[in-house]
Amino acid sequence: MRPVGVGGITITHATLHNADEIERLGLKIGDTVVVSRAGDVIPQVTKVLKELRSGKEKAFKMPAECPVDGSPVVRDGAIYRCGNKLCGARHREMLHHFTARSTFDIRGLGPQIIDKFLDEGLIADAADIFTLKEGDIAALERFGERSAKNIVKEVQSKKEVPLARFISSLSILHVGEETANVLAQRIAGLDGEISKPTGVLKAFRKMAPEDLQEIPDIGPKVSDSIHSWFQEKRNQEFLKKLERVGVRISRVRTLSKSGPLKGRVFVLTGTLASLEREDAKEKIRALGGATSESVSKKTTYVVVGDNPGSKYDKAKELGVKTLDEGEFLEMLK
Repeated sequence: MRPVGVGGITITHATLHNADEIERLGLKIGDTVVVSRAGDVIPQVTKVLKELRSGKEKAFKMPAECPVDGSPVVRDGAIYRCGNKLCGARHREMLHHFTARSTFDIRGLGPQIIDKFLDEGLIADAADIFTLKEGDIAALERFGERSAKNIVKEVQSKKEVPLARFISSLSILHVGEETANVLAQRIAGLDGEISKPTGVLKAFRKMAPEDLQEIPDIGPKVSDSIHSWFQEKRNQEFLKKLERVGVRISRVRTLSKSGPLKGRVFVLTGTLASLEREDAKEKIRALGGATSESVSKKTTYVVVGDNPGSKYDKAKELGVKTLDEGEFLEMLK
């Protein structure tokens, strides 16, 4: 968009969410639009001023082919994606997700560095991240011995991850953070303590789609996606490779059936001074509570940190009880 001032900042891009939203708005390329900031943060297009059209506007059409590898684009609900599971762009995004805060939380290994390592041939998949050598990294342009040492040290310190984060890191279609947590709770007690990637493979290969559908909030579409992922030879070999490079699953004590926070749903907003958000979520779950990304009438508490977003306003609107960091930490005790 042409730059426009909104709420004290200059906006040049705004979210349209997906093709359904573009259709709902009736938006065309070249239109004049109204832009607002959702929760005073995220710029979004809220209205099209059709009366200002000149006649030169063009309808938007989703590409029929992937711009990266030319494969057919397929529609999945509101989402359009490349039909090739092995698409290079999809693979890059999966690697970006694997190292993110909500999964393996490998600091200093962001998307640009991941892309660099891929392009230079240092890694081919996520398991290769754990075999990186200081000398190989230091030899790259704009990398030195110190940065190489820090990256390798950080990677080696993050080989162990909780079960829910491990499941989330696999980028299984339709399995987000909360679904990964539900799945982890279900398989945690199967075949003893699951401490290795192959233990996760063994647990899920025993479960038919019908078994997965018995888990709350998992329907046919999600269960088929999970079952198919663990049946693919390529994914099975990947899990075995993760185990060979030393990836382990940490033991997380769960009191989900009888914990003191059972039945309570928490939403976090803003920055907590004493806890990372993912750590806070894990503590809630370990005490039997549940977390959500959105505030609704089903929300029990909204935990408010520094610089809270629109979730805080939504809590006040719905009359949901809010907790400051001190009150929240006391509850965790």
